[in-house]
Amino acid sequence: MKKLLVLSLVILMAVIGMSVKITMAAGAVGRELEVLMNQIKAFNKIYPDIEVQLLPMPNSSTARHDLYVTYLGAMTSDPDILMIDVIWPAEFAPFVADLTDDYDYFELDKFLPGTVKSGTVQGRIVAIPWFTDAGLLYYRKDLLKKYGYDVPQTWEELKTVAADISSKEKINGMLFQLAQYEGLVCDVAEFVHSYGADFLDANGKVIIGDPDNHARLVKALTMLKSFIDDGVAPKGVLTYMEEETRRPFQNGESVFLRNWPYVWSLANDPKQSKIAGKIGVAPLPKGDIEGGRHSATLGGWMLAINNYSSDAEKDAAKKFIKFLTSYDQQLYKAMNAGQNPTRKAVYSDPKLKEAAPFMVELYNVFINAEPRPITPLYTEVSDAIQRQIHSFLIGKKDVEKALNDLESELKMITGQ
Repeated sequence: MKKLLVLSLVILMAVIGMSVKITMAAGAVGRELEVLMNQIKAFNKIYPDIEVQLLPMPNSSTARHDLYVTYLGAMTSDPDILMIDVIWPAEFAPFVADLTDDYDYFELDKFLPGTVKSGTVQGRIVAIPWFTDAGLLYYRKDLLKKYGYDVPQTWEELKTVAADISSKEKINGMLFQLAQYEGLVCDVAEFVHSYGADFLDANGKVIIGDPDNHARLVKALTMLKSFIDDGVAPKGVLTYMEEETRRPFQNGESVFLRNWPYVWSLANDPKQSKIAGKIGVAPLPKGDIEGGRHSATLGGWMLAINNYSSDAEKDAAKKFIKFLTSYDQQLYKAMNAGQNPTRKAVYSDPKLKEAAPFMVELYNVFINAEPRPITPLYTEVSDAIQRQIHSFLIGKKDVEKALNDLESELKMITGQ
């Protein structure tokens, strides 16, 4: 009996010794956290020896970035898995595991090429694409039908339609995310690109002062500000992030909304949305200028592994990332969290078309989404854009002053 008890204890200790605990930094926008917790339960049925503990992060990507800088700067092994924005791989590459040799393990040949490229730095794969994003226009299709309007194709049309319907319905016309954080750069980039302009060219050169580009920038930013100045968008948008716009929209308090795909499932949930079934989705409008085009900012998040984690933790992290980015889990996430798959084949799944038809119908919007300024100094560039453009939007500077100051600052940052 004693021998049997001793043997049982030895086996138990061996099993305990084989278990691995990993931590994952996770977001909580919309149903993101709820869905992830369900995925962990499913993962544990396959890998009962791997415990995954979530480390909730702020919804603000800027605040999340700063926390990562603190963690990695301290060379701590927590969190083992980092949920990183598509604009961060180059910055965090020195601090995360090189996954180049795991290309086949993660089946990256089955992913959207652009998402894989986003996680590749100087030929090294440093992050695995989890879900992709693009800015979209949400609208009250019932209200557009009621007042006889088609979906606006230009920003000027949108402003006119929003002003008319909002005045009659006594609600807001349009909601943006224009707080001084990373989301502002996304919204601003969509306006700027839709007018055929940019802050930096493809080679990282500051082009704000180029005459034609400068004129387009002025038109784009002036149009954006006019939504606020003319009362079509409430002044509160200057402090709003994603969730501060999603909630009032699904409460029936706005005609239009610019936001990401995750809004769809929430705004169509009759348990929490007053406008379920009354929502349409379309590409964002074009700029009212020759050469104007529809533009959506490329967004999305990737999964990277902390290079300070132990070998056992890294191995467990790879297993969990492979699970999360598998076909079945990407489909589950798309259907329940409204976040776009990075695997190409998922877009052909009939279940996805039924649950989120716009993901299939607006597929070209997602694969043609435009990146924010491409530069290894992105964090500094983004910070400058946030501060200078926000100062214009709140009325502290006129558009010329803001652009001139931004040009000087960007040239200093990039050494031009």
